[in-house]
Amino acid sequence: MNEYLNKTEEQQFEEAKNWFKQNGVPILVAILLAASAVFGWNYWQNRQLQTAQQTSAKYQQTMEYYLQNPNENAPLIEKFVAENAHSTYSVFALLEQAKQFAVQDNFTASKIALQNALALTNDNVLQDVIRFRLANIHYQLTEFDSAMETLSQIQSKAWDLQKQVLTGDILSAKGDKTAARRAYEQAKTHATAQDALLIELKLNNL
Repeated sequence: MNEYLNKTEEQQFEEAKNWFKQNGVPILVAILLAASAVFGWNYWQNRQLQTAQQTSAKYQQTMEYYLQNPNENAPLIEKFVAENAHSTYSVFALLEQAKQFAVQDNFTASKIALQNALALTNDNVLQDVIRFRLANIHYQLTEFDSAMETLSQIQSKAWDLQKQVLTGDILSAKGDKTAARRAYEQAKTHATAQDALLIELKLNNL
């Protein structure tokens, strides 16, 4: 019979106590550390979620007030960005501000807003969106070389059609009709039927 089963209950209890004295504290510490890690991770996750929800609500509120009068309420964007510089919502706020400036033909202010937005994000998708809009603004300001340089920094192939069309517009504005035609023709190879019609109009106007 197993030696352990032959021992009296008291002996078994004493051995168990001695074993726990030797090993119990490290095990308890390990259990507590594991529990603490889980609690800490859950707390961090909950805190992150709570912060994101609060930032989202603040963003919605800020934009609601801002859009009522973009000119007078521009300081609301500045304040929101200053308080949430590490949040993607700050990038969204600056993109909206850049759009409002562009609608008012204030392309210089729009450029500044877009440059500030670009400085706040490392997200490749957002960077491509911002760079394309910034290239358009450079084009509007007749900053053609800056527009071409900004376009060249867009990484995603999803932007190829828009890049080629805008490249054609820039080259046409610079007076290089031959290069503009090549850009438009290349754009047509990626275009839908509807987009191809618009590109054809640009070609006919060269």
